[in-house]
Amino acid sequence: MKNIIKNNLPYNYEILKNNLEDLKNKYNFFDIGIIGESVLNEEIKYLKLGKGENKILINASHHANEWISSLVIMLFVEKYLDLKNKNVDNYKTYNINNLWNNSTLYVVPMVNPDGVNLVLGVDKLRKSELYKNIWGEYVDNLEYWKANIRGVDLNLNYPFGFEQARINKAKKGIISPGPRDYVGPNYLSEPESIALYNFTKLKKFDITISLHSQGKEIYWDAGKEKLSTAYNLGKYFEKVSGYLLTKPDYNSSFAGYKDWSVHELQNIGYTIELGKGEEGKSLSLNNVQNIYDEVEEIFLKVLEVKI
Repeated sequence: MKNIIKNNLPYNYEILKNNLEDLKNKYNFFDIGIIGESVLNEEIKYLKLGKGENKILINASHHANEWISSLVIMLFVEKYLDLKNKNVDNYKTYNINNLWNNSTLYVVPMVNPDGVNLVLGVDKLRKSELYKNIWGEYVDNLEYWKANIRGVDLNLNYPFGFEQARINKAKKGIISPGPRDYVGPNYLSEPESIALYNFTKLKKFDITISLHSQGKEIYWDAGKEKLSTAYNLGKYFEKVSGYLLTKPDYNSSFAGYKDWSVHELQNIGYTIELGKGEEGKSLSLNNVQNIYDEVEEIFLKVLEVKI
C-alpha cells in the first residue's frame, strides 16, 4: 500500500491534521472526534476504531519533545485500518476481525499540539509573541522542551498526588513555568489535561497506554482486583518488545495521567517509554521504524485481551 503516514518527517500537528483527513477519506469505517482544545485553541483529536466491549485508550505526546510517540501510534493506526480494510484474517497470529469486534480502541495521538509545534519549529507559532515570555529564553534549546506552551508539564497536572508532586519538584527548585517538571498553579490548570481528564471520566477505559520516550521501559499499575491481569499482560508486553516491565520510582508516581486514571477508575494503566536516546531530548527519526517494530505487538495484544 502507499502509506499516508510517513516515517521520515518530524511529526507536527499540521501533519497530523492532514493525515487524519487523508485516512478518513480512504477508510470510512472509523471515527474522528475532538476531546477539547489546547491553550492556542488547536483541536485535540481522538480516533475511534473497533466496536468491542473492551475500551482501550492509547495517548501520545503529553510531552512536546516526545512527538515521536505520535508518529509511532499513527503508524499503527494506518496499519490496523489497512488490515481491516483488506479483511486480513491473520496477521502475526492475530485475527484482525476478532480484534475489531473484541475491543474499541480510542487514540488521542497528540495531547500537547502547541508544545509539539513549538519544539518542531512551526513558523506560525515561533514567529508569534504568544507566551514567548515563557519559552523565548529557551529558543535555542527547544528540543528539550516537554511542557505545553504555558510551561506546564501536562503529565504532572492531574489530581492524584498533585500536592506531593508539587513538593517533590519544589525541592528541586522547580516552582515556575519552564521547559519541564513544573506542575502548574493547581491541578487541571491546563486545557489539555482537562480535556483528557474529562474524556477518561466519560469513557471509563478498561486499559490505558500512555506513550512517552525514552528508555525502553514499561511502567504498570492497576486497581487491586486487576493487579494479576495487569502484571501478566505486562510480562507479555515485555517479552514481545524487549522492554523492561517495572515500576517508576516513588517520586515519579504522582500527578501523572496513568496514576490518576488507575486511582480514579481502578483500571489497568501502562506508560511505555519508547526507544533509547539522550534523556530529555527528542529521539531521532532514524530510529522510528525500529521503535514501531518493537511495540507493534503490544498494540495488537491489548486489543485481544478479555477483561
